[in-house]
Amino acid sequence: MEKSSKTSKLLCLGLLKPSVMLLTTGFLSMAFSPALASVEPVVDLGPKMESVTQKGKTITVKVSDSMGELIGANVLVKGTTIGNVTDMSGVVILQDVPEGAILEVSYIGYVTKEVPVGGSSLVSVTLEEDSQKLDEVVVVGYGSMDKKQVTSAITSIKADDLMVGVSGSDISTALQGKIGGLVMNNLGSANGATSFQLRGMTSINSGKSPLIVIDGFPGGDIRSLTQEDIKSIDVLKDGSAGAIYGTRAASGVILITTKSGSNTDGKVKLTYSTELTKKQNYNAPEMLSGREYAEYGIGTDYGSDVNWWDEMINKNNFSQKHHLALELGTEKAQVYTSFFYEKNEGIAINDSRQDFGGRINASFKLFDDWLEVRPAVDYRQAARNNKFPNFQQAMRNNPTRSPYDADSETGYNVWTNESLDYNVVADSYLRDYYGLDKWFKPEVTLKLNIKPVPGLSFQQILGYENRQWENHTYNPSTHREEIEESRKGAAYLGFSKTENLTSEGYFTYLKEFKGGHSINATAGYSYFEKNGEGFNMTNYNFSVDGIKYWDMNQGSFLRDGKAAMSSSKDISEKLFSVFGRVNYSYNDKYMASASIRHEGSSKFAADNRWANFWSVTAGWRISNEEFMKEIDWLQDLKVRFGYGVTGNNDFDASYMANLLGSDTNWMLPNGVWAYSYGKTQNVNANLGWEQKKEWDLGVDYSFFEGRLYGKFDYYRRKIDNLLYSVKVPQPPYTIGTQYQNIGSMESKGWEFEVGGDIIRTKDFTWTSNINMSHNTGKILTLWGNNTYYNGNGFVAPGTPGDAARMEEGSTIGSFFLWKFAGFDDDGNFLLYNKDGEVIPAADKTENDKQYMGNYTPKLILAWNNTLSYKNFDLGINMRSWIDFDVYNTINMYYGIQGRGNTNVLKDAYGKFNHIKGEKQICDYYLEDGTFLKIDAITLGYTLPMKKYTNNLIDRIRIYATVGNVCTITGYSGMNPEVKIDGWDKGTEKFWDVEYFYPLTRTYTLGLQFNF
Repeated sequence: MEKSSKTSKLLCLGLLKPSVMLLTTGFLSMAFSPALASVEPVVDLGPKMESVTQKGKTITVKVSDSMGELIGANVLVKGTTIGNVTDMSGVVILQDVPEGAILEVSYIGYVTKEVPVGGSSLVSVTLEEDSQKLDEVVVVGYGSMDKKQVTSAITSIKADDLMVGVSGSDISTALQGKIGGLVMNNLGSANGATSFQLRGMTSINSGKSPLIVIDGFPGGDIRSLTQEDIKSIDVLKDGSAGAIYGTRAASGVILITTKSGSNTDGKVKLTYSTELTKKQNYNAPEMLSGREYAEYGIGTDYGSDVNWWDEMINKNNFSQKHHLALELGTEKAQVYTSFFYEKNEGIAINDSRQDFGGRINASFKLFDDWLEVRPAVDYRQAARNNKFPNFQQAMRNNPTRSPYDADSETGYNVWTNESLDYNVVADSYLRDYYGLDKWFKPEVTLKLNIKPVPGLSFQQILGYENRQWENHTYNPSTHREEIEESRKGAAYLGFSKTENLTSEGYFTYLKEFKGGHSINATAGYSYFEKNGEGFNMTNYNFSVDGIKYWDMNQGSFLRDGKAAMSSSKDISEKLFSVFGRVNYSYNDKYMASASIRHEGSSKFAADNRWANFWSVTAGWRISNEEFMKEIDWLQDLKVRFGYGVTGNNDFDASYMANLLGSDTNWMLPNGVWAYSYGKTQNVNANLGWEQKKEWDLGVDYSFFEGRLYGKFDYYRRKIDNLLYSVKVPQPPYTIGTQYQNIGSMESKGWEFEVGGDIIRTKDFTWTSNINMSHNTGKILTLWGNNTYYNGNGFVAPGTPGDAARMEEGSTIGSFFLWKFAGFDDDGNFLLYNKDGEVIPAADKTENDKQYMGNYTPKLILAWNNTLSYKNFDLGINMRSWIDFDVYNTINMYYGIQGRGNTNVLKDAYGKFNHIKGEKQICDYYLEDGTFLKIDAITLGYTLPMKKYTNNLIDRIRIYATVGNVCTITGYSGMNPEVKIDGWDKGTEKFWDVEYFYPLTRTYTLGLQFNF
């Protein structure tokens, strides 16, 4: 029998909630309100100025652009409070305008214009569109550059480009699909982390995520930020851009700049935003009902009919978010401060998180601008409840057995000693858990402008970060685990702390010479130190459950002399480097850049501690050549090339430390292993840096006055000295594994981006952006005695083996499987052996496996759209992974009959009814995972409020967002968007409690007030 055919499915049900429909109706009613529908947002955010008391004349101002009149343009008499917005005809009438007045005319997306009134009573103003794409400043390592002079692969986005209403507890979800080549996997939980991968794999074991740099401080945590505080994000993709960061830039660099005070006129700008979110589970696995389970005689019939998955869904979840930001300043001092509170309720029971915190960014210019001081403080605290249940247990539990018992002390039906079968709902509710995370990050930047040498400055950065984690867990005496162990309660208390110290200083020299020559040079040093410590304690048998973890001494287990406690101190990590970079430009036509970083890390032995990382780039702006001047539709065309060498030391510092611990193995003279206190790992004094060498060829383009723009990059990289934990013999080694440099790999790919204003009329605009990427990689060499490495084995029941292998020549992402040949008459698997012969699965050997399929998409595509009509705005964000494979472990484990008393999928007695034998790791369960996903749809409406609130409120924006709207796919499992950030991924690992989380759709209503 052949593989079952797959049909596409549309996971889009239940979207039109009554609340969303009601909100849409409200939007439509506002659209046709005579008072509001014709007015565009106004962007004068300051308090009242001094009013002019003398009487003046009345003037009529007509504002237009090349397309016609502009509705809602802001017209203000400079230095006064006299002003208003233009009407449907682009006209505004101003009274009491003094003699010699100057009008300030502004409109979103246009260059602000100052116009003298003169003696006329009719003033016509034509605004020009603000085409600033070539004049934008891009943040790079240790400084910034004009975008037009950048010769590396860098992508920049502004805060307005991020999706709204989808961010959860960090900004990663809002970044989905915004950066070509950047793949993110969010676990979905309110407490879940996000993994990042930029341009495919850069290591098989060490750090695979890009370096996060927040306001110039490397090593930041993206979870410490709120979306509302972000000003811009710049992503350094290639080796030439990241080489200035040396050993921490092998996987790319994400530079995040937070907002700072921008007001210089003494005005106060206040912004308040709030969101309310409801979540919904979709595409849950379809397991047998209680009636079906009993009819098929799978296990004992207890008389109930329970959907265990549904019992573990938090149906009353409501999340909320509040953010308040204040900006004020003068020419010499600016301050930005914000405060936030967020309560995030997960879709699973007992999965929630409450965050609050604040940020202060300030800037002060002193001593006639010789010195600029920029202090900043960031604090965040998160209270975690992540005792959400194991959803694998929801699939396997007997659906005739109720989780509740009204006659029990707890109200739950707690059964014990039944192997892997237990009441997962009771386990979650009866356990008490409390977690607390704290971030505290004070920092200061000092910039000294050395005025005797124009363009020369020195910048010193000092930063300290303190992170603390607390975990408190208590199982009462009524909990299943305590009943099985005959204990009266179990308490656990854990505490850990990490401290990071950063000190960086560098000179910058900017100089423009005659003839169009200019240089931008940087030279400095960097020092980073990381320390940590921890403590934990466990005790059992408490006289009263209410004591919990607050008085550990009351448990009797410690009194028996069995000290279930430990403390630890992390190995200190230190990193020191000196670096330099020079950028050269001639008339913004010919550009070149070079950088070098000499760096040493305490993670390596003395002989391998230091290394050099460098880059060179060149760029040619063809559009600035004389022979291109007559092509008026071409605004910018630039070709660039870069080559860079970066390193990777993103692994635990303990790999090179003589760690000591108890219960380690030691060989006695008589050849017998003994347990003692000694080394817990094998140190490798020859361990060296992973090193990535990468070249990138790119083209940047912009046509039709910036209406159409984009870029294309082709890159190739080689990674040498791959780090990996390998098996070593015992003896002579104390421990059976050791970290070694084992070989090399390569990857290559391309990225393409195109965007622009598809339609731009007086009332309607449609801006669209498409980015797509392709990446592939393979293992080049493996050193030493190991010719291959197998992936992690699949879990019990049985010993199915693994689905991945790494060896010389193997392609990253390939599955290593037996080839399916059909079924015999009894429903047992038939496989092909290495000679192509059909054999029973019982006769297979490891040598019969072969490479097939690949979980790396051939193409990753994102399409982001923003449409606006008058005061309405609509955002639609979509992504697609095309031509890749997913190994469907859910069908493999739960789509087969005969699993004892474990529940199974309905399909086990449906389309998989013919399978009777033991599961096999073969391509029968390998499926095409291609999908098209609508990440978010946002509908908003902006109400200009100045004229209605006497300038107190500038504008109000109301919006609704649906997140995880819809997925179209032929994949028959739960979620085709599996993790691909490793060499043994590509499966739905339902046995991983944190990874296997219900798919969640979100409905968000938001309000934003600008004062």
